[in-house]
Amino acid sequence: MRLALTLALVLAATATSRQGCGGGVQPPAYEPCAGKSCGAACTACDPKDPSCVETAVVKACDPFGACVPLASGLCDATRAACTGKACGDVCTVDPPCRNAMPPCMLPSLIGHCDPTGTCVAGIPPPDFCAPCAGKACGASCDPCGGLCMHPYASACDAAGTCVPVPVSCK
Repeated sequence: MRLALTLALVLAATATSRQGCGGGVQPPAYEPCAGKSCGAACTACDPKDPSCVETAVVKACDPFGACVPLASGLCDATRAACTGKACGDVCTVDPPCRNAMPPCMLPSLIGHCDPTGTCVAGIPPPDFCAPCAGKACGASCDPCGGLCMHPYASACDAAGTCVPVPVSCK
């Protein structure tokens, strides 16, 4: 009996120590709208998961960062929240169901106006409104401040504006 108990403890200790070698580390969960602004295209399936089958429904990020079916007016409230405000100004993100009948009781979120005039929930990254601040002409930049996906490479031009490449630095 003692031998069986000792053997069980040794096997348990071996299994526990193997988890420390990478067996117990979980990759971060897929978040389809992480770093994207309201209205940006998204997919429910993680692009790294070959077993996931995406539906044919076109999806977009909602004001709360969820990947939902694209609907007209999905981001109207987030754009209205930045009317007359500059990039980086504080704004309020109200849930789209707030104007429904009956209205939903989801809380509003504090956000900041992005370069496109959309209220984005959370704290903006440092180069949110000025992606070329402190960068040399030709340096890589992100015209959305890290909050949207764009299909082209961008760089800072001679005027300090983030534009599609190629860039003239004369």
